[in-house]
Amino acid sequence: MEKNLLLIRHTKSDWGHAGLADFERPIKTERTGDAQRMSQKLKALKVQPDLILCSPAKRTRQTAEYFCHTLHYDYHRLQLEPRLYESSAEDYLEVIREVEASVHTLLLFGHNPSITALAHYFLPRAIAHVPTTGVVWLQLQSTDWDLYSTTPVELRGFFTPRTID
Repeated sequence: MEKNLLLIRHTKSDWGHAGLADFERPIKTERTGDAQRMSQKLKALKVQPDLILCSPAKRTRQTAEYFCHTLHYDYHRLQLEPRLYESSAEDYLEVIREVEASVHTLLLFGHNPSITALAHYFLPRAIAHVPTTGVVWLQLQSTDWDLYSTTPVELRGFFTPRTID
């Protein structure tokens, strides 16, 4: 059985708010088009998420909202996961391993360096860096989400705002 794991880095954040906590930084208004175009790309590829997990930081929630709308996923079903904020690839993997086996396609919205590090965990030489709004689509040969570096994996796609135009 195959599992689809899509690792999605949040859209570029706005650093223009002096004194605003990192957790509360929004996405840059002029970069919202990146989230719109990337979600359209996934829709064109017929991605249908069974579950979306998201860091609770404002910029990841905002990014996920665009994808939920485009992919017809109820935003209220979005699961905010505190372990996806200011954490490691190992933390991300722990969260993924808790996903029920019935989930076929999982979208995970998070941050660097964890997103890139997790891509490296499965594909050590395939991806040097996941930029903002970048998507790494991994297809894993597994019946559940108890994944390891030895789990057979195929890179179905690596998309960035620059590569989808």
